Amino acid sequence: MTGRPVSVEPARLDWTEGGQPWSERFADIYHTIDGGLGQSRHVFFEGASVAARWRGRETFTILETGFGLGVNFLAAWDRLRADPAGPARLHFVSCERHPLTREDLERALAPFDELRSLAGALVTAWPPLLEGVHRIHFDGGRVILTLAFGDARTWMPQLDLAADAFFLDGFSPSRNPELWSPEIVRELARLASTGATLATWTIASGVRAALAGAGFRLERREGFGHKREMLSGVYEGEARATPTPAKEAIVVGGGLSGILAADRLASRGVAVTLVEPRERRANARAGLVRPVANVRDAMNAQLSRPAFLYALQHYANLQREGFHLLWDRCGVLQLAQDDNEARRFEAIVTSQGWPAQALAFVDAREASRRAGRPVGGPGWWMPLAASVSPESLAIAGLARAGDRIRRVKGRVERLEREADRWRALDADGRVLGEATTLVLANAVDAARLAPEARLPLHAVRGQVTYLAPDAGRRLDVAVSGNGYVAPIPEGGFAIGATFQHDDPGEDARAVDHRENLARAESMVPGFVQDLHPMDLEGWAGHRTTVPDRLPIFGETASPGLWIAAGLGSRGLLWAPLGAELVASRLAGEPCPLPAPLAGAVSPRRFLS
Repeated sequence: MTGRPVSVEPARLDWTEGGQPWSERFADIYHTIDGGLGQSRHVFFEGASVAARWRGRETFTILETGFGLGVNFLAAWDRLRADPAGPARLHFVSCERHPLTREDLERALAPFDELRSLAGALVTAWPPLLEGVHRIHFDGGRVILTLAFGDARTWMPQLDLAADAFFLDGFSPSRNPELWSPEIVRELARLASTGATLATWTIASGVRAALAGAGFRLERREGFGHKREMLSGVYEGEARATPTPAKEAIVVGGGLSGILAADRLASRGVAVTLVEPRERRANARAGLVRPVANVRDAMNAQLSRPAFLYALQHYANLQREGFHLLWDRCGVLQLAQDDNEARRFEAIVTSQGWPAQALAFVDAREASRRAGRPVGGPGWWMPLAASVSPESLAIAGLARAGDRIRRVKGRVERLEREADRWRALDADGRVLGEATTLVLANAVDAARLAPEARLPLHAVRGQVTYLAPDAGRRLDVAVSGNGYVAPIPEGGFAIGATFQHDDPGEDARAVDHRENLARAESMVPGFVQDLHPMDLEGWAGHRTTVPDRLPIFGETASPGLWIAAGLGSRGLLWAPLGAELVASRLAGEPCPLPAPLAGAVSPRRFLS
C-alpha cells in the first residue's frame, strides 16, 4: 500500500471566442462577460455588506466556496488597502477542487490591470498543487489567505473558523451541483458567526431552499450585468461560539519554538513576555527544511506538506521584510539506502502523484548531475527544499518582534495559577512573568513544568560537524540519507547528525566527528577525504523527540496553558506553522490546519 494521491488535478483552462476564461470540465465560464472585477465588487463585496461590517474590526473572516481565478480575493484585498477603517487583519478562506496551475493563473489574471501588483504577488506565492490546507501571508500579515485544495465536501467539515461573510461562488448549480448541496450549506451554518452575511450570483430555487433551511434569511437584489437578480442573506440561526482573543501571554523558552511563537503572537497585538535562559547558546549553522513522504502517507507526512510550504513562505517573508536570514534554496537530494528503498521511493512518488516541483524520483546519474559530483545512488529530488541557518532564524525572529515583546532572563522553576492567571517563578520565588495565557516552548523541560499534561518528551543529543569553505570541495545541493551534508549559507558545509539517547554532553567530540565523516562518505564518496576528526569544529545540542514523531502545538487540558515543543530533528519544518497555529488559536482566528491535523499535534492526544 502506498497511500492516496497527495496532489489535486488542475483545472483545464480554455478561452471563449470573446476572451473569457472557460472551464472545460464544467463547461462554464469563470466570470461574467460583463467583467469579473465588477461582478466581484457588486455581487460579493457589496452583496455581503463587507465594508460596513468590517469597519473598525480587529479581524474579519470571509469564507468562499470556489476560489477560481482568485478575483474575489484580490478585490477584497484591494478594497482593504483603500479603506482606512478596515480590519487590522483580513482572513480569506477558500476551497478549490481544481486549482489553476501557476502559469494558467498568471495568464487568467493578466487582463486585470487594476489588480496587477496584487495578482503578481498571488502568482508568486501560489503553492504547488498539493491537496490540503495552505496558508499564505500578504502585506506583512494584514491579509491572510487560507486555501483548501481539494473537494469542498472533504475540507469544509474540517475547517475551524467563524466566518463573518460568505461568498458562494462556483460554477452553475446545474454544472457543479455538489458545491451547492445541502451538505455544503449545513457547513456554512456550522461556521457562521453572529450576523454572518452571504452573497451569491445565483438565485436557483434549490440553493435558496437549502440556505433558508439552514437558517439564512434571504433577499433578492439587483444583479450585475446581464444577470437580473442575485441573492444576499443574513444568518439568523445559532451562531458559532468564538473564544475571547488573548491580550497577553508568557512564552517560556528561547529556542526556535519560543521565538517564533512570540513573534506570531506579537503580530496579533498580544503583549508577550518571553522568558529566556540567562545565557543563550548559539544554534547550529545549518539544517534542512524538506517534506516527509512515506508509504502509507502517515500523519507526519500529511502534516509536513502544509508545514513545508508555510516554512518556505515564512523564511522568504523574513528576507523580503529586510531581516538578515541566512538560507540557501539549493534543493535537497534524499538518497535511498539500498535497492529495496530505491524501489519504495519510486513507488511512493508514482502512486501518490507528487508534483515534480515538490518531490521527484531520480536515478543515480541524475542525482549526481544535480549534486555536481558523484553521489551514493538514486533517491528523491526536492527542488524547493533548502538549507537554513537556525541561528540566523532565531536572530531574525527576535529582530522582527522587536519591542513588541518583553524579554526576561531566568529559569522557570515552577508555575502557579490563581483565578485565571498564570505565573512563572524562578528558584527564589521571583515572578518572571504573569498572564492569562502561558506557552511552554522550553523543549524537554515542558514536561517537568506541566506534569499533568503527560508529555512523553525525550532529549536526544546530536552533534554537527563543520567543514570550512574549500574551493576544491564542491556540492551544488544538500544531500541526505543516513545523515546529511548541507551547505552552510555563509560558506562551508555542515555534516550531521549523531543521535544519542541519555547523553547530557554539549561539547563537540572527535569520535562524533568521525561518525559524521563516515556518514558523509557513504552519501558523497570522496567528499571528506583527507579530513581528520581532531581538526574539525562542530556543534552539539539536544533535540526533543516524541514517540509518534509529531510535534506538540496546542492547549493542554489546563485552561490557558499551551505547549509548543517536541520538534525532534525537524524544527525548521515544524516550528513556523506550529507557531502560527498557536497564535491563530489564541487570537480567535481561522485555524491554519484542518481539524484532524490540528488534533494530531495537540498535547491532549496523550491523555486518551
